[in-house]
Amino acid sequence: MKWQKMGHELDAAAETYLKSFCERGEKIYVFGAGYFGSEVRSVVERMGCFEAFLDNDKKKQQSGVAGYRVLSLEEYMLLPQKGWLVIAIEPKHIPEIAAQLAKRGLSEDDYFTWPVFLKRIFPILMTYHYDRSYTDIAQISVTERCSLRCKKCAHGCGYVDSKSQDMAIEEVMRSADIFFSKIDLIREFVLIGGEPLLYRELPKAVAYIGERYRDKIIHFCITTNGTLFPTEELLDVCRQYQVMFQISNYSLQLPNLTEKYERLTEMLATNEIEYKLGDAELKWTDFGFEFVNRREDEAELQNVFDCCQTSCREIRGNNYYFCVMARSVSENMGFHVGKDDFLDLDQLPEDYKKILLEFELGYSSKGYLDMCRHCNGAEAEKYPIQAAEQMP
Repeated sequence: MKWQKMGHELDAAAETYLKSFCERGEKIYVFGAGYFGSEVRSVVERMGCFEAFLDNDKKKQQSGVAGYRVLSLEEYMLLPQKGWLVIAIEPKHIPEIAAQLAKRGLSEDDYFTWPVFLKRIFPILMTYHYDRSYTDIAQISVTERCSLRCKKCAHGCGYVDSKSQDMAIEEVMRSADIFFSKIDLIREFVLIGGEPLLYRELPKAVAYIGERYRDKIIHFCITTNGTLFPTEELLDVCRQYQVMFQISNYSLQLPNLTEKYERLTEMLATNEIEYKLGDAELKWTDFGFEFVNRREDEAELQNVFDCCQTSCREIRGNNYYFCVMARSVSENMGFHVGKDDFLDLDQLPEDYKKILLEFELGYSSKGYLDMCRHCNGAEAEKYPIQAAEQMP
């Protein structure tokens, strides 16, 4: 979306949401007391507006979850003031809950689904009601080097020389300082690569960010392909600052990694470090960087961008990139486009929060990224490819 009224693009929507939020008692109920519900709860409880879960599981209704009440739908319907309701379950099951709510007379105007709530509604609420800045996920790419050479890497890391220069630790620190000078709360802050465990200064980066900004981060993560093992120093700081390891699972394509995953997860469990080993990946989607070359006009490129709306932000010094892939692929694969496709956090005005919110939700001076010319965007889902196929 192209900026027309910078700093005021969302005023009308915010007025509507805030009126509803206040009329409903400034409380949020979450339908689903499992993983997705806990994600929503972990965010809204920071502002003191989480009231209770709803769930169809009678055992959860009786015992509660993580110290919070779990209501039945019948109990919720009897409440004189029902607050905002967010459906937070596995996406494929959302229609089932929506149908259940419809039978009780609730329409789509009476609830939000969790993807819409976390990516759009809650950020607006944070900025306009609580006067605080929020983003869902942002990353620092500490290195572009990787221990694998995947053909269709979404970051183009297979094209990076093993002797390529990593991000200087001073620049990692500066990036974090600038980012957290503008952001009050983030759901997931990630150190990525390439393969971040190749980065020798990773323990220092974790310690620096953890000591200064851990209270602003709900989930502090390292995303790894599981081919390398953390040092004792890294394990120590990750345990201290509650860093979670997100482990990609390429065991179907690379069976030799299965044993490494077992060793890595055992090591993390022994050191009381949280981890998530993903499901074994059979297919990726092809973003088409090597062959897509759009010649559409600006209106078409804006449509490509608006349909995509990736959630992966990147901070690099004072440059805040909407799409980490656009920046990394442009550099790693030699496109060298989009050098100005970022928000300069150093140049924001004093009353920056609404501008930052608009950028987070897809507004920019052009309304698209130059790399949109070379990317399938949302259409990538139509082009399945083999996961983690290695380059020769």
